[in-house]
Amino acid sequence: MAGTVAAAIAAEQVVATGVEAAAAVAIAAPTLPLKVSLTQLRNPAPRPADHTVLNRSHHTLTVIDNKAIIFGGQDSSGKLCPPGIHTLTLPEPSSSQPNPAAVAGPADAAPYPTAYTCYPSFPLQDAATGEVLVPRPRSDHAACSRGGRFLLVHGGRGTDGGPVDEGNCLWQWDWENLSWAKLRGDSQLGVEMRPRWGHDMFMDEAQGFLVLVGGRGEGLETETWMYDFNALAWTTLPRVPARPLAAAYAGGKVYVVSRALGDGGGRLGGAVHFLDMRESPTEREKPGALVWKTVDFPANPLTPGPKPREGGALVPITTGYGRAYLVYMFGSSDDGEGKREYYSDVWTLQLPTKGFNPASAKDKVRKELPIIESDEFRWAEAEIVPTEQVTEEGKVHPGPRGLFGADSCLNGRGVVLWGGVNAKGEKEGDGWILRLAYGYADNDRWE
Repeated sequence: MAGTVAAAIAAEQVVATGVEAAAAVAIAAPTLPLKVSLTQLRNPAPRPADHTVLNRSHHTLTVIDNKAIIFGGQDSSGKLCPPGIHTLTLPEPSSSQPNPAAVAGPADAAPYPTAYTCYPSFPLQDAATGEVLVPRPRSDHAACSRGGRFLLVHGGRGTDGGPVDEGNCLWQWDWENLSWAKLRGDSQLGVEMRPRWGHDMFMDEAQGFLVLVGGRGEGLETETWMYDFNALAWTTLPRVPARPLAAAYAGGKVYVVSRALGDGGGRLGGAVHFLDMRESPTEREKPGALVWKTVDFPANPLTPGPKPREGGALVPITTGYGRAYLVYMFGSSDDGEGKREYYSDVWTLQLPTKGFNPASAKDKVRKELPIIESDEFRWAEAEIVPTEQVTEEGKVHPGPRGLFGADSCLNGRGVVLWGGVNAKGEKEGDGWILRLAYGYADNDRWE
């Protein structure tokens, strides 16, 4: 009997030691860099007449109900595209990896069965005002989704190259009724919201408001606005500390990447600014509640970070276990004389964890251990792993490009992009899906 008890105690100690060892390994496992894969979406427009209709840049891509909605932009000749709605069906979120059977077919077969639909801009008149409810052609506008049903479009550049002046209204495309509506865009008393282009906007679905960041024009670059759908009006928010190069919205916070403060050329790296929008109007109205915070980052071999860039994309992505990142991809440099170098790199910025989940529990333990540094607000270049995709051209990477449309997809676990300008100055007419591949660089972990 004594021997049995001793054996049981010994076995329990072995199990406990094994659990402790596994926990230690999990806590010590790095959360950067990420491994990602890139899979091409071929141009699904009919050949030959409409095949180049999706070759464009300076447009937006917005994901609604597993559909990528492409709107606006410039075509291959540099002219503004008609204001039609182009939709591409994306792979189901359950497809965690590309299907080898789908990519081994004929040369004209897409890696994913991408259905394509175009909804031309039929002019409809408002019965009350007689106004034609179709947005004018534009590029460099802002767009986002609302409620899983609506596409919202704001601002942009018109045919004359200047900002579209529409009284700062929002155009709303109804995915179910396939029609446009115009939402009034008044601004608060005593403050004028001027027309703009080159800005970003994001919908907070939980609280039901819209945030707009930046915009080209004298004095507009650092403006931040919030749109109230009940009042149909814009109100000002604190200005961004520096002109945004890219912006994103994740976990109730606005994130902006800029050049380093006081470094116009961006030679010293850059900065990440973030604004916590709080959890309620009551919290936002408290004195000092809305304040931008800044995290500087260098760009050198000792402390890796992305080069400052224009025309790239900053998109949130999640592992599904409470771990969130910002993906900062592609884009181009600008030396001030119109000379551009296009980039093909992909970077990820690890965001602080929120709530209680495996990722936050791991981070809490890591912060208590002096020998393990936290990766919060740390950049790392993503490791791009090959897929089994085989195409006629052998294209397995988008290549250097900028001025494309991009959005989060696959329930937040991927990024889809379309079009853009390549290093030769040509308009691209294909799309790509970036997704988490196997976890972190050292092992197949997601926490």
